[in-house]
Amino acid sequence: MRVLLAQNMFHLPSHGGANKSNRIMMEQLAARGHECHVVAPMSGALRATSTDDHVTYLRGLGAEVTSATPDVLVYEYNGVRAHVVTRASLLARRIGEVAAEVSPDWTLVPSDDPGLIVLGAALRATPERVVYLAHTLQQLPFGPGAFYPSAAGTRMVKLAASVVAVSQAAGTYLQKWGDISSTLIYPHIYGDPPELPAGDLVTMINPCGYKGLSVLLGLADARPHLRFLAVPTWGTTADDLDELKRRPNIEIGPPSDDIDDILSRAKVLLMPSLWDETFGYACVEAMARGVPVIASAVGGLSEAKLGVPYSVPVRSIERYESVGQARPVPVVPAQDLGPWLNALDPVTGDEALHRHLARRSRKAALDFIGSLDAGALEAHLTALRPNRRLAALAALAAARAKESQS
Repeated sequence: MRVLLAQNMFHLPSHGGANKSNRIMMEQLAARGHECHVVAPMSGALRATSTDDHVTYLRGLGAEVTSATPDVLVYEYNGVRAHVVTRASLLARRIGEVAAEVSPDWTLVPSDDPGLIVLGAALRATPERVVYLAHTLQQLPFGPGAFYPSAAGTRMVKLAASVVAVSQAAGTYLQKWGDISSTLIYPHIYGDPPELPAGDLVTMINPCGYKGLSVLLGLADARPHLRFLAVPTWGTTADDLDELKRRPNIEIGPPSDDIDDILSRAKVLLMPSLWDETFGYACVEAMARGVPVIASAVGGLSEAKLGVPYSVPVRSIERYESVGQARPVPVVPAQDLGPWLNALDPVTGDEALHRHLARRSRKAALDFIGSLDAGALEAHLTALRPNRRLAALAALAAARAKESQS
């Protein structure tokens, strides 16, 4: 089977839940003997890098760079061939070129795709063979949380041969707001997680408005005796960094492709997200290593907590503004820190409770991971049938276009 992942987010580095899970799913398919390709951007408005710097980074990871031109960087990593465009404007064209070259049996398209540029390119290139991956709910073109609501975009999603939901929360959202049936596949991205000794830092990954930066800052101010670690990734802005730097008890650490680099220092993982999370991969990853998690009771993040305390109610983001930014800017409602302090104080101050939560978290996470089928996506794609009706319509449209030009 030949599989193409066409996405409007980075392949490497993969510090976000969606692109990390996509990368690992493709590597798993490659390990099972399938031919796997990825088309992705190298840089964007929120992250710019030179081709030379990216090549150096990739080689440091052990990737084999096979071609580097001003437009496209091609490399092999863990059995997957990545075609990375140096400018976002080249993305749609490259998807068509790679699809024509490899004739994929299936083209996977994640929902993290502003303007549905990638979905449109995939439907043109492989009209009957698109599988839509519902990751970030806000990037879906429908529903109350949609960044870019679009009736036309919703119709495009419905042209996919299959829609895959990565959580129960995503499946419910698709059905309720898009009238779209989906197949639930929890990505098996966890490997064999080690049990980590307790660190001494209250840790937060991707501190930003969406993810509850205001809660982190409030807790750091309220508990100056505690030490915090903030790990900026895709959502953290320059203003966010300035706020973090103003707190003497917040250390700013680098992101890593190996989450153990971060969790090995964590006493507790803080996940105070203020938007509807599709799931919470980092939540399960932390719990599987014996790191207690204090998280917002929102969307799929509650699902990822697996019934282990603590899930904290929050006032969710209800409105966004654009103001010329690369992605909508959240209007963050004021939060009640009381419930967060009521969770943080005992988890950090009572060692017996911390040990109990660590054991319970690890057991729940390992049980969940053990219930997952690493071959679920492969089985789904193998059993799936192309949308022949859409292929016929595409062929008819192409024929009519040719006639009109003659």
